[in-house]
Amino acid sequence: MWFPISAKREAKSPVHGSSHKSNLNNNCSLGRQLHPIVGLVLVYAKLFLGYVKARSNVYIFPVASLISLLIGSHGNPDPLIALLAATSCYLCALATYVYNDITDVQVDKINRTNRPSITRSNIKGELVKLVTILYACSLALAVFINIPAFLIVTTCTIMGIIYSHPKLNLKEKFPFKTVLTAMGAGLSSLYGGVAIQAGIFSLPVIYASLSFFAFFFILGPLGDIGDLRGDRVVGRRTFPIVIGMAPTLAMMFSVPAAIIASITILYCLYSGSINMVGFMTVIATCFTTLALLFIICKKLDQVSQIRSTRHRMRILHVSLQLSLLLSFL
Repeated sequence: MWFPISAKREAKSPVHGSSHKSNLNNNCSLGRQLHPIVGLVLVYAKLFLGYVKARSNVYIFPVASLISLLIGSHGNPDPLIALLAATSCYLCALATYVYNDITDVQVDKINRTNRPSITRSNIKGELVKLVTILYACSLALAVFINIPAFLIVTTCTIMGIIYSHPKLNLKEKFPFKTVLTAMGAGLSSLYGGVAIQAGIFSLPVIYASLSFFAFFFILGPLGDIGDLRGDRVVGRRTFPIVIGMAPTLAMMFSVPAAIIASITILYCLYSGSINMVGFMTVIATCFTTLALLFIICKKLDQVSQIRSTRHRMRILHVSLQLSLLLSFL
């Protein structure tokens, strides 16, 4: 009586083994299919993180968006909208900078910059795909905010492409390099206000956007002074090259002076609506900027010093935005 039972067990075992082997084969096949996908994700993640580090200056754009968002919401924003706005703004700005680096390899080599586009070889194709992914993600996130926000990101995307595209290459044409960069900065600040107010433009949001726009007429020419050698070699027309160093410096000095004058007028007209501590902080930040510009004037021949000064100027740029937030809340 035990023989048939044994035979049944023996008959079942090959079927079980065959099923197990089939599952293993399916898992291995799935693993082989997933392996290149995982590898591709890791490649672009590494490239993305490398540029996050190399282009740390991009943070000023989402910060400006968040500050305008806080001003527009009177300090009580929707956390999800704030996250979407900051992330989409950052991705759009980073994509613009990466695309600029793709088309700026020769100048960056002369100026000895330390970016993945220079430090790694045969990377152009990967960078182009990364730019496409970043722009697409930025636009997708903006759709979830509102239509005006999506239109601003679309405008910034178009501006970023025509700024660096070899067939248009507006960064080579005076004065588009600085003007387009400043416009992108102003729109990134306005983006935060639009995200929370859906197209309703308040005076404080507009003022914050205009001040962010104007400050790039310091940061832009400051970068041009640091890159003067490379720009001359490739024939690029920038403010220091076209109008000369003295007029460029005069323009840079006029920005904090204009902000001091305008915020003082606003404070006199709307003293009950503007926080005095914030107003004084704006004034102090502008005077600190003027002092730093005076120091720069004495070190125009020291390229490394000029470049290191840009980081401090960005901090002052963010400080100005924070001061405006304190003023208008």
